[in-house]
Amino acid sequence: MAKAKKHRRNIFTGIIMAAVLVLISGCSASESFSLASFLSSEKSPVVNEGSVGKGPQMADGAGATGDVVIVGNSGTAEGGGIIQGSFEGEPSTGEAIDPPNTQTDGDKPDATATDKPDATATDKPDATATDKPDATATDKPDATATDKPDATATDKPDATATDKPDATATDKPDAPPSAGKPDKAVDKLDKPDMPVSEAKPSKSDKLIALTFDDGPDQRYTTDILDILKEKGVKATFFVVGQQVSKNPEVLQRIVDEGHAVGNHTYNHKDLSKLNKQQIIEEVKTGDAAIKKAIGYTPAMVRAPYGAVSDTLKGVLKSNNRELVGWNIDTRDWAGTSAANIRKMIKNEAKPGGIILMHSFGGKHIKNTVQALPDVIDDLVKKGYTLVTADQID
Repeated sequence: MAKAKKHRRNIFTGIIMAAVLVLISGCSASESFSLASFLSSEKSPVVNEGSVGKGPQMADGAGATGDVVIVGNSGTAEGGGIIQGSFEGEPSTGEAIDPPNTQTDGDKPDATATDKPDATATDKPDATATDKPDATATDKPDATATDKPDATATDKPDATATDKPDATATDKPDAPPSAGKPDKAVDKLDKPDMPVSEAKPSKSDKLIALTFDDGPDQRYTTDILDILKEKGVKATFFVVGQQVSKNPEVLQRIVDEGHAVGNHTYNHKDLSKLNKQQIIEEVKTGDAAIKKAIGYTPAMVRAPYGAVSDTLKGVLKSNNRELVGWNIDTRDWAGTSAANIRKMIKNEAKPGGIILMHSFGGKHIKNTVQALPDVIDDLVKKGYTLVTADQID
């Protein structure tokens, strides 16, 4: 009996010891498991996805939302090329540390990221967070900010600002100022076919001519025509080709109401500074605009500014054109008042006089319009017959 009891005690003790051992083993295992759980429960690494506007922050700051683990992009050898810190959850407008340079430290991620977790945290995320963002934030922006813009700001603009514009500003524009096609020989002007006035003034009459330059236009020219019509007198209009092209109907009215027309060139250039070919082109182009509007080529030509040369005289004489000047200059274009225009003409009028005025060319032409009725009345009172310029010997 005693042996049996002792045996059962031993068994019970063994069971208890076994239980204690199991308990101890279980506690030890539980503690190990608990430690692993504790370690795994720490915040998961957050890999920066990259941002064009701002790179990852390398220090804690307001608004941090997680830890940052960037492998192989620190630019230093500390910590095995691993930088730990935090970054702001939202991009800010403040200064940011430059994004990791993948070109400089591209070898470190491969050397450091050897384990699978690191491979997962480094290779794929880094490829997303480092390579592509850097390519976007560093390479492409730099290419946009430096290479391409420079190419745009230097190469192409220079080509546009220097090569092409110069070609446009020099080659082509030079052609029109030189009378359009200076290389093509145009030896002669078209033959004038202006109708000849049937009414011939008497040689004993005191003749004087009113002439108006630079039109036609829709404002002053039409006002002048109204006054001439009301007074029953004729005048001569030396017209500029450009204005004729803009207002052909006004030129037609001039002709319809019995006034004479002369060519004042197409572009109102100083003919004394042009060569023979350029003079011919200026007059010829003006002729074409006039003929298109009224159906004939005028015989009279007036040089802009009254500037003439031997070359101009030779061209006009050889083409049966009449160069018409003036001997009374009102300087209405310069702002002479209506009263002074009237006074000047009244004092300087003489038989065979040709009076220079304008029907276009600036705001001062309103003074011409204002003075014209009184000018006509004064001349008539002094016994003058107002005729067109081609009737003055």
